Order: sequence, then structure tokens, then C-alpha cells
Amino acid sequence: MDEKEVKKLADSISKSVEELKASIDEKVSAEDLEAKFGAITEKLDGFIGEDGKMKLLDEFTKQQGQLDEIATQIKQLDEYQESKAKSFDEQLDISLKDMLKKDGPVMSRKNMSGKGNIGHMELKASPHLTTDANSGDIETQTEPGVAIQPWRDYPIWSAIRKGTIGAGRDSISWWEEATRGDNAQMITEGTGHDGSGSYKTWDKQSMNIMNLMDFTKISGDMMEDFEYIKSEINDLLSHGIPRKREKELWSGTGSGIYLKGIEQYAKTFAKPANFNKVPVANEADVLRAAILQVNNGYTTDTEKKGYNPNLIMVNPGSIANMQCLKKADGTYILPPFMAPSATQVGGVRIIPNLDLDADEFLVGDFNQAKVYVKRNMRISFHYENGTDVLQDLVLVLASMRLAGVKIVSHAEYAFVTSTFSAAKALIEEVAG
Repeated sequence: MDEKEVKKLADSISKSVEELKASIDEKVSAEDLEAKFGAITEKLDGFIGEDGKMKLLDEFTKQQGQLDEIATQIKQLDEYQESKAKSFDEQLDISLKDMLKKDGPVMSRKNMSGKGNIGHMELKASPHLTTDANSGDIETQTEPGVAIQPWRDYPIWSAIRKGTIGAGRDSISWWEEATRGDNAQMITEGTGHDGSGSYKTWDKQSMNIMNLMDFTKISGDMMEDFEYIKSEINDLLSHGIPRKREKELWSGTGSGIYLKGIEQYAKTFAKPANFNKVPVANEADVLRAAILQVNNGYTTDTEKKGYNPNLIMVNPGSIANMQCLKKADGTYILPPFMAPSATQVGGVRIIPNLDLDADEFLVGDFNQAKVYVKRNMRISFHYENGTDVLQDLVLVLASMRLAGVKIVSHAEYAFVTSTFSAAKALIEEVAG
């Protein structure tokens, strides 16, 4: 595509952007806006040449800036529209009662035979789905009338940002900087620049949508106990799927059917060049050094800035160990940069995460991570096979569609992980 064609493309995108802005003003549904937004975003590919270099960089930057602003507006509109919907638990109550009423699809299942979908219900996400804040679960746990075993929390899901994948799209893609040359220089008045100008090349990255599933089987007799079946479904929605999702968001390999988790992006701890070794290194020293590593960012490029971590995740045992630090005489040790309850180091909050192994830690700026949801929770009821029919068992299937964690390549330096034992060896000053 020559420059004239690229300019024509830029004009076309500008027109589409103006039309999209008008649609936002008219309060068109967020789902329709997402579809239009996706179509415009795909047109940006035309600005990238076969050599990976950008054509009409100023125009691309302008369009990308407008689209970023529009994405925020769509998010806000989506939150407003979703906030008018019923809560997760209210939706479950209403949908489940419809499914289980006397003449409903599940309770009249004996009129059916063999395999098949008896019926299904979909639960909309809460307004927190697209929030940029480090908070907000999509689902709410309820345990009406039935006691269940406690489950682990989901700190990574709660910490990272959430986004949606719009209608008509089966993946999430983005452009990110691949290489750059910074060639600004001082020159003598009246002479020209004696080298090549600054440049950037760009790579397109993408993640496919994956499906998370869980199921349970419920007998026909128990179908008449509304509180029981609701608690079983809540267990799938609030524990079964979220537990697997949490593990994938942390340690998913990103290959095949698996999501890509933060562990695949995070940099391994290395003693920062501007950190002096310390005698008798402990866990707090390690975390302070890891914070500095995140602050430094990508040190090979001295013009780049680092990141400000907002969370530290460790195994609960590590918190206990830091709280119990003592001198030989039994006096407790409290580093001046650590909160008395070992809930902060260097001003960064520490939270327990049982998905991290004992001795393992993660320090990061979780604003740099985002997970994309295509479809929130869906519940369906099935006769799975002939045996289930004879035993009057109904299979309850829960599913969720989402893509893995998106962290752009330069933001990988916003996350540092390792074990305390390995890190202590790197920062400890050995008496000579």
C-alpha cells in the first residue's frame, strides 16, 4: 500500500471514528459499539508496512489516541448499562426458578430421552467487568442454607484489569513496539543531521478465546430442593471455574488449550545494579530489592522509565516468617520500611496467595495486566447419557469464555518473581 492509499485509509478511519462518536452520544448499546470499534481497530493494520515500519506515524498515533479514548467511553457506557441489570445472585434466582418450575424444561425432563440439552441460562457480568480499578469480582459467592468447605481466594483475578471481547470477534489482538532507534543529536547551526532519523517497528500480537468448563450431577429428587441445587450451581460458578481460572492466570503456559498466565511474562529476580548487597539478607530485604527491580524497568534502554508496583503476593507462610523475625536474644526485628503486621514493604501492600509455592514471591504493577472476557458464566442442564436417564440424573454444566492475561512486551518488566532462598543468595554480602 503506497502513501496515497494509506492517507485514503486514514481519512476512512477518521470518518468511521466520527460516526462511532455519534453512536456513543446516541447511547447505542455497548455490544453494538464494541462490534463497530473492533472493525475500525482492524483497519489500523494498514498503517504497518511489510517491513514492520509505520507509515504516517503521526496519523496512526492520532487515530490510536482517539480509539483509546473511545474505548474508555464505551467501557463507561457499558458499566452504566450493565449497572441497571440485576445482580449476579438475583439473576441466578430468577433464571433457576424458571428452569425448575413445574412445567419448566428441567422438571419436565422425563418427557425427554437420550442425550441432549434440557435447557440453559446465561448470567450477565456485573458492572465491575470492564473496570480499570484493581478490584471487583464478576461473580458473588452465596451459600444459601447449605454449608460447604472453604475455598481459596482469587487475588490475581481481583488485582488485574478486566476487558470484554466484542461481538463478532473470536480473539483479542493489539500492536506493540518491536524495535526502535533513537537518533536525536545536537548539531552545529547551519548543518544537517548526519545520521538516520529515529524509527520504530511494530509487531501484532493476539490471544485466542479459551473455554473453561465444570460440571456436577444432581439427582431428580434433589432437583426439588431449590436451596440445594442453587448451592451446587454456586459452587461451580463461584469456586470450580474461578479456581481453575486463577491457576491459569498465574501459571498457565499459553500453549494449546491453556491461558497464558503472569508467571510466563514475569522477569526472574536479579540483584539490581543500583542495590547494595546486605549482610544477613531476609525476606523483607528481598522484597525491597524486587521493588527496585520493578522501579528500574528495562535497564538496557536508559531512556525508558520503570514501573511502580502496587502489590506483592507471597505464600501465607512467608508472611508468618516475616512477622516472626527475631534477634538471638528473642527481640523481634522490624525493618523501618516494613509495616508492623508485615502487610507492606516499601509502601507496597502484601497479600497472601496460596497458589504461590512456599518461599515464592511475585512483585508487580498489576495495572499493566489485563484479562479479556468473551462470555461470562453460562449454566446448562443435560441428560449426558443413557445411564443418567435411567438413574434420573441431570448433568449441570457451567462454562466461561475468556482469553489469557495480556501484558505487552515492555510491561513484562513490571513483574518480578523468584524464591526467597534464591534471591537472598544474590543480595547477601558475604563476610570476607
